[in-house]
Amino acid sequence: FWFGFLGFLFVGGAAYGIFFTPFFQIERIVVAGNVKIPEESVREIAQTHLIRKFLFFEMNNFLLANTSAAAEKVKDAFSEIESAEVQREFPDSILVTVRERQRIASWCQEKEDTTRQCFALDAHGVIFEEKEPGGGLIINGGKENAQLGEQVIDGELLGKILSFSQQLDASALFGEIGLRVSSATLVSKERVNANISEGWEIYLNPTENIDWQVTKVKLVLEKEIPSAKRPFLEYIDLRFGDQAYIKYR
Repeated sequence: FWFGFLGFLFVGGAAYGIFFTPFFQIERIVVAGNVKIPEESVREIAQTHLIRKFLFFEMNNFLLANTSAAAEKVKDAFSEIESAEVQREFPDSILVTVRERQRIASWCQEKEDTTRQCFALDAHGVIFEEKEPGGGLIINGGKENAQLGEQVIDGELLGKILSFSQQLDASALFGEIGLRVSSATLVSKERVNANISEGWEIYLNPTENIDWQVTKVKLVLEKEIPSAKRPFLEYIDLRFGDQAYIKYR
């Protein structure tokens, strides 16, 4: 009996020492990786969800900290956060590391009142901040009602559009002429209209080889379209095999 009683006291004392002693209370929450998001906002959300309930007690305990829930809630709270990680740092600190989304293009949509609404778009096709385009490629999504944190375009499709745009913009031909791809309009899964700064368009098929379509544009502009006729272009259609169809206004 006495051995059992002493064992109970020992286990109870150890549990009290681990769960209730001030030594294992969380004293510090460090936030890293944030640039635009206020540190205090991240800390407050993490602190709220690190706490675990035990019977009638709320335990702000280092060993019992609910790090997975805190990481999930921090990520969900800010559309600007791509990922969040919460780690223990012995004996009483918590490290919250966030990675913010980076804009690689802009997504614009037409609202019900016909006004344009634009967002920063990351590499995964997620919009995370309402912001006017800042000089990069604009993706026109048509009439949409997309919300912050929503994936509005498949990441692979976005990558192909960006590859087409960047290859053309970086080409010697576009540099000499002073052209650039100013925006892209999604028409269907097999058609994207690249809008050229001079006022004409290129129809491409994102399901086909992008490098070959870039090559076709260059060949057509060099060999088939005189510079004097280029301002009268309506479009160059690259979607059909080895062919490129030219239409003037």
